[in-house]
Amino acid sequence: MTSSQGKEIMGQNIKRLLKRNGMTAAKLSEVIGVSTATISDWCNGKTYPRINKIEMMADYFGVSKSELVEDPDQVANAANSEEPALMAAHWGVDISGLPDEERQRVVDRAKAYVEGLIADYEDRNAK
Repeated sequence: MTSSQGKEIMGQNIKRLLKRNGMTAAKLSEVIGVSTATISDWCNGKTYPRINKIEMMADYFGVSKSELVEDPDQVANAANSEEPALMAAHWGVDISGLPDEERQRVVDRAKAYVEGLIADYEDRNAK
């Protein structure tokens, strides 16, 4: 899946959840603390929400994060791979073809790398 396909899928999922819950984009924007233009960009597949906003929407709608970021036809198997799918959606990288163990290894290495970058930044800026 390309990054643009992932954005489109997420947009369709957000629109579906808004409709299912009889909710407007304006109300969702209030609930999660973003502008209505941002919600519109997400719904139209222009941009991805940040991970914390995905988590807020999932909690609000009472769905898994996978139900927001994945094709609804593929969500059935998402319970075992929710974190890798979320990371892949955020980065615009498709790791769905990897076996579960390899997918988790990729995510663990990426997390370690990012944690190292954050620690380096904090060390450089500690005063």
